[in-house]
Amino acid sequence: MPAALAGPLGRLRSAFETISLGQKVVIGLLVAGLGLGGFFFYNWITTPTMAPLFSNLASSDASAIVEELNASGAAYELADGGGTILVAQDQVYDLRLAMSGKGLPAGSDTGYALLDEQGITTSEFQQQKTYQRAIEGELANTLEALDGVQQAIVHVALPEDEVFASDEAAPTASVMLDLSPGTQLSGEQVQSITNLVSSSIEGMAPEQVTVSDTSGQLLSAAGQGVTAAAGDARSQMETDYENRLAARAQAILDPVLGAGRSRVSVRADLDMNRTEENSTVYTDSGAPPLSSQNTSEEYTGTGAAVGGVLGPENAADAGAGGGDSNYNTESNTANNSVNTTVTNTEVTPGQINRLTVAVVLDGTVAGNLNQAQVQDLIGNAVGLDVARGDDISVASMPFDTTAADQAAAEMAQAREDEKTAQMWSLIKNGAIGLGIALLVLIVWLRSRRRYDDEDDEPLELDDEVMAELERLRVASTRDETALMDRAPDNRALELEAAERARVRGEISTMVSERPDEVAAMLRGWLTETGTK
Repeated sequence: MPAALAGPLGRLRSAFETISLGQKVVIGLLVAGLGLGGFFFYNWITTPTMAPLFSNLASSDASAIVEELNASGAAYELADGGGTILVAQDQVYDLRLAMSGKGLPAGSDTGYALLDEQGITTSEFQQQKTYQRAIEGELANTLEALDGVQQAIVHVALPEDEVFASDEAAPTASVMLDLSPGTQLSGEQVQSITNLVSSSIEGMAPEQVTVSDTSGQLLSAAGQGVTAAAGDARSQMETDYENRLAARAQAILDPVLGAGRSRVSVRADLDMNRTEENSTVYTDSGAPPLSSQNTSEEYTGTGAAVGGVLGPENAADAGAGGGDSNYNTESNTANNSVNTTVTNTEVTPGQINRLTVAVVLDGTVAGNLNQAQVQDLIGNAVGLDVARGDDISVASMPFDTTAADQAAAEMAQAREDEKTAQMWSLIKNGAIGLGIALLVLIVWLRSRRRYDDEDDEPLELDDEVMAELERLRVASTRDETALMDRAPDNRALELEAAERARVRGEISTMVSERPDEVAAMLRGWLTETGTK
């Protein structure tokens, strides 16, 4: 072993031998913890950051890409059920270029990308079908962007344009949705899908879109519209309106009877139809005519009247019918000023057809209440209109409080159980803390007793260490005597001798108080001397 390492290693070995077993265990645990932490830190530093190579892959494309990655030896991970492949971030672009060079992912062009493949020899029929496929692909990509839709298949039926057709057929569409597990589309979401599809195709109405899922459930039928969505919207609007009216009535009864002493139920029949009315009214303004025209015609003269039977036999009557004749006629045309009123009225959905209100009071506290006053108060609160056919009924009867009392008892028992659990938790934690404190106290007392026993025991040093101490003492005494003999009057030498005496006293004190450390230090000196 080199001399430069022998001394430090010897001192380290001596220091390690002087510590107790508990300290050795603690040091060992610390070293093991540092080694384990360093191992995990090294793995974390050396593990590459993964990034998506391709996402939303078809199963065939994912299989082909995985085979290529295995052949090249590149590390990868699969996510999203095999639809996403993750690779090291610094290899993403290189691997994408390599996969593209091998035609992966193959996939199939959809959407408007199909229009890029048309040539000058494409027929009109091919152009029409390619355009139809492009629309279907774009709509499918749009619907797949919705939450809960994994895959969408859209088929569009576009009628052919005919020049002499009087009645043109309307375009229709059908949508098949593959939903995520546990996903259920609401009526509003189905209506949103039908509106997206119909708004993307010229001349298509939302009622001409059929929507279904892969389980065969019909969400929207062609020709009927989104009946489910309309029903949900109407039901939601009626429910919200009824809750608002019931809350207004309940706010009047609770301060009088107390909370839970009354119940109000409101049923609202709302008209969800949208109607539009147009009317034109004409009235006489009483102003002078805007324009007038008078026509008069008069005729006076003599002569035979024209008439008779055509032919030779009419010659006998040719001179008959002579005499005077008069003719007179008059006409008057006036354009009067007329007031015109045009009214366009649009009735929005949500009009109230009829309201019915039912009020139940707890008979134990509502015995002295005037039900007629309660009926008037509730009617005014909800806006009751008798002329519209609204109705209200108020009844007083005792409430069954068994469930409420049982719930209150269960809540009280739950609070008591919680308090008991908290008390036992405090006792348990206190017992654990007290046990730890007692354990620490016992360990401290035992170590203190062992330290006192070690102090009481005489210092046992081997012959080599005793010889070294004696040599130091003799050398120090000899040096001090020589200094005193050579310069008895020198004050500096006296101070030096006093300093040496003080050092000897400190060495003696150290030997008596910390014998283990002194012995380890002397062993180290002896080891260094032996190596030299």
